[in-house]
Amino acid sequence: MPFCTREQITDLLLADYVKVCEGKNPGLVDRTIEAVTGEISTVLSYRYPQPWPMVPELIRYIASVISAYRVVEAITTLVDSESEVDNEWVTLQKQWKYCTDLLKDIRDGKLKLPLDEANPDREEPTFAVGSPEPFFDFRGF
Repeated sequence: MPFCTREQITDLLLADYVKVCEGKNPGLVDRTIEAVTGEISTVLSYRYPQPWPMVPELIRYIASVISAYRVVEAITTLVDSESEVDNEWVTLQKQWKYCTDLLKDIRDGKLKLPLDEANPDREEPTFAVGSPEPFFDFRGF
């Protein structure tokens, strides 16, 4: 299950940019979505075993921003530079940085996804193990 859709990327980049990117490299958007979904799944697989019952909106946002950034990065180097005066990608750069930091925080356990009901966090179990008192006491032997 992909973590974001083509429409979410189009919302971030506008349809004309997506069209130009696809013209230069057909299938780029779909391949990027698939790659980003796989990478996020791998990064979070220890803390949140998969498959998930649903994709949290925060993960959808992170996946769409990272995918949009990579789609643009595939056709221009302006994405890598904030020094340009009329660089229209600065906003996307800031979102990408914010999203990669969020992903690190989720991976490190500083932020939690609302998946605890389906897959409890492996590092913080919510159960206790107990045993009954022994029936015989053999300490005197």
